[in-house]
Amino acid sequence: TENELSESYHVSRVTVRKALAVLSESGYLERKSGKGTFVAEKKLQRNITEVISFSDMCRMKNATPGAKTIKIALEDPSERDLTEMSLHEGDKILIVERIRYMDNVPVILEFNKFPESFSFLFGENLNDTSLYDVLQNHNIIFDHSDKTLDIVFASAQESKILGISKGYPLLRIESTIYNTDCSLVQRCKQLCIGDKFKFTI
Repeated sequence: TENELSESYHVSRVTVRKALAVLSESGYLERKSGKGTFVAEKKLQRNITEVISFSDMCRMKNATPGAKTIKIALEDPSERDLTEMSLHEGDKILIVERIRYMDNVPVILEFNKFPESFSFLFGENLNDTSLYDVLQNHNIIFDHSDKTLDIVFASAQESKILGISKGYPLLRIESTIYNTDCSLVQRCKQLCIGDKFKFTI
């Protein structure tokens, strides 16, 4: 309580209130109406306009990134895939689905789509590693993207994977990501637990 903090640090309650306000404004504390003030959970922060790996986001916050591959397969593209990835009839796409972890806690369900030429990823260990680091080792660098964001609600399967309740709000980020000359395109959908992230534009 404010009284306990006042007695512990030998300062007035006014000083305690000011200190709590500063810490809340800085994101270290969260004030919850009717409940009190709590230490804020660690949030990953990123500029939504940049192409940055999840692993780099974690490192910037002194958090440990993790990943678990739940699917990697060649599949038929959708009509949207054909258009946005400049594919031809009969082409396949590589699907890579992963769970992303921050400090061993699942925070993102990630769906990646690549041209069939990325089939070399079948031979890579994509667990607990940055997908972008793997691609850079193959001289593939994505540097700009188009994104759309909206709110969706976790299905039963998504809630089980992410360890949240069914219907929990998720931030859905759909990206079309390009390399420098737009000759290679990746499509990505991320379902993010919204209260684990802070985005800037």
